[in-house]
This record gives sequence, C-alpha cells and structure tokens, in this order.
Amino acid sequence: MIDVVIIEDDPMVSMITEKIINSSKNFNVVKVFFSGEGVIEYLLKKKVELIILDMYLPDREGLDILEELRKKEKKEELFVNTIFVTASNDKKHIERAFQLGVVDYLIKPFEFERLESALKRYFIKKNNSTLEEKNLTQKELDELYHGINIESQSELEISTPKGISKKTLEKVLNTITVEPNKEWSARDMADSLESSSVTMKKYLDYLAEIKKIRSDISYGNVGRPEVKYRLIK
Repeated sequence: MIDVVIIEDDPMVSMITEKIINSSKNFNVVKVFFSGEGVIEYLLKKKVELIILDMYLPDREGLDILEELRKKEKKEELFVNTIFVTASNDKKHIERAFQLGVVDYLIKPFEFERLESALKRYFIKKNNSTLEEKNLTQKELDELYHGINIESQSELEISTPKGISKKTLEKVLNTITVEPNKEWSARDMADSLESSSVTMKKYLDYLAEIKKIRSDISYGNVGRPEVKYRLIK
C-alpha cells in the first residue's frame, strides 16, 4: 500500500482527490494539508512516498515546498514522489516542476480518469519487475517513464481517408506523444512540422476522430475560439 499526502487548499478538490485515490486498493491517503504549514516536517518524519501538491497555497507556493523538500531529502536519504494538481499552466512552473523530478503534472480542472491514469502509471513503474534488472530496452523505458507504447502508437488505421498520408499522420502523432501534457493548436503543429495550419488541422481532426487524441475548444481573451488537441492517456 502506497501512503499519500494531499496538499490542497480547496476543500472540495481535496475531497474529490482523496476519494479517487482511496478508490484504488494500492493507495491510501494518510493526511490532508490545506496550507504549507507543517508539511515538510510531517513528510520527513513519516517518510511518505507520494504527495499530491497544489501550486497556489495560502502561505506559499507548491514549488517552494518541493524545492525545500528536495534540499532536505539529501540529508535524510529519501525521495518523496510528487504529482502536481494545480490551476497553474505557466510554462516556467511546469518546467521547474519536472526539473525537480515530479511524476506528473495535472492542470485544473482535471478529469478524474487523468488522475487515475497518473496513479496507475506510477504504481506500474514502481512495481514492474523489469526495474529489478540492470538493463532496459528502449520500448520498456518509454512505457515505464513516459507512458508511451510505441507499438500501439503506430497502429493507425490501415486504410486512411483520401488526402491523409499515413506517414504524415504518424509524424503528427509522434510529435504529440513526445510532449504528452502539451495542448497543440493546428498552428503549433504546422510550425513544428513546417506545414500549413489547414493541412495540420485536417490530420489533427482525423486523429481526434479515431480517438488517438482529444480536441477541446479554447476561449482566449482576444479573437475567436481556437481548437486545442492533446494526447489521450
């Protein structure tokens, strides 16, 4: 059983998160904090394995807590795994979080299935027998650490619609898979693959149609709504 601590100032979010975690027989929430006060001391004393951490807390930022924890861990010879669940979609926050070794980063409002998927991948990686061996294949490494199944990602429809190149389709999907937490617009993909936005939207829409990726409408402050695409996990 993996002990989990939730650090979240919103009582409703913490309650939902706790319910999702405790619904798994492999995880158990042992403590909930609504601020950063006392968190470090508790984690070092109890040696908890996994924390669910919010970025914005009443007294400090989640990144500050994680940075302090990482410094103290060296002396204690332990490592607390972390999943961020936060409304912060700031790129600098996200990059710094992964530099500090977080397991995953979920942006609120998150789907319940997304958190369940993150927990499942963490449990599989922790308990996979291949980790006991000295050497991993590239396929095993990708599946364990990136959640990527290379074989399944190339299993696109044998018969693609007219105007859809299977080779280009694989390039688009591979590009999205490399950054599984990123939301892509047709313009983003066009810039990445040096193509046109119109062409890339056609491929992205098809991938969404065959359930390889999902599409959502993003409403910005200026201009018309834009369709965003991201990997289905």
